[in-house]
Amino acid sequence: MSGRKIERIVGWFGLCLLPLLAQAQVAIHGRVSLNGEALPGVRVDLRLEADSQMLAYTFSDEHGNYRLQHKQTGNLTLQFRALGFEPLNLRIVPTTAGTLVDAQMQPGGVQQLQEVIVHAKQPYRNGRDTIELDVNSFLQGDERNVEDLLRKIPGINVGTDGSIKIGNKEVEKVMVEGDDFFEKGYRLLTQNMSVQPLEKIQVLQRYSNNKQLKGIENSDKVALNLQLKDDSKSEWLGSVGLQSSAVDLKYYQASASLMNFGKRNKYYLLASANNNGYDAVSSINHLVQSGSANEPGQIGVDVSTPTLIDNTPNLPHFDYRRTNFNDDKLLSLNSILNPTSALKIKWLGFANPTKKSFYRNMMQEYTLDDIPFTITENYEFTRKIDNYFTKVELQYEPSPLSVLSYTGTLGSLNNNELGSLLFNNIASLETTQKNSYLTNHNLTYSYKLSEREALVSSVRFINQQSPIDYSINQYYYEDLFGANAVSDVQQHIENSLLYLGAISHYVSRQKNGNFFELAFRSAYQQQHLNSQLRLLPDPNAAQQEVVYPPEFANEMTLSLLQTHLVSKYTVKRRRWEITPRLQAGTVHSSLANFEQQKRKIDLQLSPGVSAKWTIHRKGRIEADLFFQQQNATLPDLIPNYYTTGVRNFVKGMDSFVNLSSSGGSLLYTYGTMSDRFFANVHIGHQVMFDYIGTESDLNPNFNLVQQRLLNNKIATYYKGELNYYLKPLQGNMRLDVGMTMLDYETLLTGLGRRQIRSATYDYGLSFRSSWKSHVNLYTGYRLQSNSYRTAGNSNTLTNHQAFLNLFLNLGGDLQCSLQNESYRFGALPQQKAQTYYFSDFSVFYELKKYRTRFCLTAKNIFNTRSFKNVMLTDISRNTTEYRLFPRYVSFGVDYNF
Repeated sequence: MSGRKIERIVGWFGLCLLPLLAQAQVAIHGRVSLNGEALPGVRVDLRLEADSQMLAYTFSDEHGNYRLQHKQTGNLTLQFRALGFEPLNLRIVPTTAGTLVDAQMQPGGVQQLQEVIVHAKQPYRNGRDTIELDVNSFLQGDERNVEDLLRKIPGINVGTDGSIKIGNKEVEKVMVEGDDFFEKGYRLLTQNMSVQPLEKIQVLQRYSNNKQLKGIENSDKVALNLQLKDDSKSEWLGSVGLQSSAVDLKYYQASASLMNFGKRNKYYLLASANNNGYDAVSSINHLVQSGSANEPGQIGVDVSTPTLIDNTPNLPHFDYRRTNFNDDKLLSLNSILNPTSALKIKWLGFANPTKKSFYRNMMQEYTLDDIPFTITENYEFTRKIDNYFTKVELQYEPSPLSVLSYTGTLGSLNNNELGSLLFNNIASLETTQKNSYLTNHNLTYSYKLSEREALVSSVRFINQQSPIDYSINQYYYEDLFGANAVSDVQQHIENSLLYLGAISHYVSRQKNGNFFELAFRSAYQQQHLNSQLRLLPDPNAAQQEVVYPPEFANEMTLSLLQTHLVSKYTVKRRRWEITPRLQAGTVHSSLANFEQQKRKIDLQLSPGVSAKWTIHRKGRIEADLFFQQQNATLPDLIPNYYTTGVRNFVKGMDSFVNLSSSGGSLLYTYGTMSDRFFANVHIGHQVMFDYIGTESDLNPNFNLVQQRLLNNKIATYYKGELNYYLKPLQGNMRLDVGMTMLDYETLLTGLGRRQIRSATYDYGLSFRSSWKSHVNLYTGYRLQSNSYRTAGNSNTLTNHQAFLNLFLNLGGDLQCSLQNESYRFGALPQQKAQTYYFSDFSVFYELKKYRTRFCLTAKNIFNTRSFKNVMLTDISRNTTEYRLFPRYVSFGVDYNF
């Protein structure tokens, strides 16, 4: 091991242990007596003199002796209390590891207690469908927004993208005082709203988005509701923050928010700008595509134009902010108005001009029998994004039994991408322009027929245009199109969608708890995709003729008329319930490409059955069996090739297919998130009798991919999460395990069919302390293993990740945190594993009187400028090197009002 690596490791561990070594244990002991006689049972409290904060307590033993230990130094107070004696307070300043303090008590004080009423404040409070969390019980001092707080609550899982799950269910929405702004785009709220005005967080189980279905719908959805302190309600609140690198002002982050959550009207305004890697809008798709697909009365929620060219970098299990060279700006204005008790108006609007840069060096090694070769790409990518989006929601209640709702969205989502590419040592420029327009309208009428019956009907209309222009100023395809004098390769794609759907949904809950659901839906969908690849001649060539390869052009229209009947019936008893279901319908398909037209009518049947069983007070089992049929999507049917980037050309099957599969799953849940032990284990198995695979024709400069209909793909998975609160350590221990195994086929030109077995294993162990002291930590370790097996060949890749985050309250208003990460990538044969270390250090000073906090932050202390990640596929091994933000120190200030 080199001296530089040893120095880094020693420095990393030194920084990790510094807060712990800086504070030695202080021991305070002595004897409590009355006129020389020992007094047992006297309570001894150790407190800070400044604010009387409790540090530790004990009771004197049968000999009158007591002993306390703590890490706090400075001016302290010892308080002695006992029934029948006068309270005694002694001011002390411990200066040695062992400080002797004897106490002489005097008779007096309260002689007898008439009545004692104890009010215990618990962090959790359980209701029938609600778990209420006390915010102060989880605050440790370093939380800047709601998401930081949620990460510290056992049982709530916050992903790297900001998604929130409770158990295996993602929350539907995050509300404030019962009203929702962003539905599943809640990251815009949780990543920007301060925790200061919060008093409680409610976890709403069996949640219904439609108020007319409350108590009727058989729901297993989960939502969060943020409750504010009394002095924060109906008041204008806000914050202003500014942070910048201290030396050259190169990196900055600025934000401002203003909010008012009254009983009738609510306002939330947000503005932010940064170039330090933070993603201002990480959930735009959830804002554009609103609604919940599994909710009664919903239709067309997941309908949109397909994404045909996507240059978004993939960073598995790595903090994207370290390599996201950006210049983000966001302005978001949102309001909820209640002009009358029967009318609610919600308006959301945002503008998000953004610039992102990305740097990547990649090497792909193909070792397939007689065609081994290597591909190299050095890529510098810049994307300019201009997103403008608005949404209006009207909710009118003409009577207590009916609700009429309208939701309309209008968006302009534009991307202009420029890539500087060195492909196989040949330089080129790659450009992609996407100018997308979207309008989406949904009208819903809900009528409560009785206390146990309701009818919900909806109509949705969608019009989306997503044209794409792609070009590259280098000709890599001589082996494909011939040795022509070509200067540029261009492709234009017209990609549009027109959708009209309607549904009527009847739900009924009987007195014995049985539940019946019947829905009829019909939808018409028309999609156009026109693509044309053009080979532009070199200006110096003798023949100035644009070449249009006929096999790389499409002019297709896909029309679908789908009609389905959906029924469910739940038989519910005290400890178990069972729900058979059936979806039956027809799909009329029409595919036209140039002069050719194909038509087909499919009958689709998708039966299933699910069951729930409460096996004991805290244990529940949920099981599901299904068989389903579905039609292929537009990208699966594209008749001729289109390019998805510099190297890949893809085409569909040019024929209608009806895909069928069956499977089952089993979920066991023990306890709830408010219990000391909370766990869930999920197991599943699925057989895809028909699935869409690929046939690849590999070449060092291009890859022709044709989609094929294949049979019998098998998927098996399990996932487990165990949370246990360790009382001796006063912290939550969490264990995560997971496995996904796939058996499937692929085709390679020249090699035929290849049987593939892939397996992914994930193991993670973490501990988060909840110490009522000046030190807290969050530490963990994760291991991921990927493997691919084919006939006579096997590859396995193992990655490791470890982290140790320390938070230290230095007393008063001074705090600091140290975040440490280590990654070990790429344990492949004949390749050395790469290990990387990252540390970020922050110091906070808070002026509570003025609601202001100052921050000094050092990012990437070890100045790691790049890292290499290794990934496996069934045909290649890919090594990718990413450029990272350098080390820098920034100074910031936040003001809350």
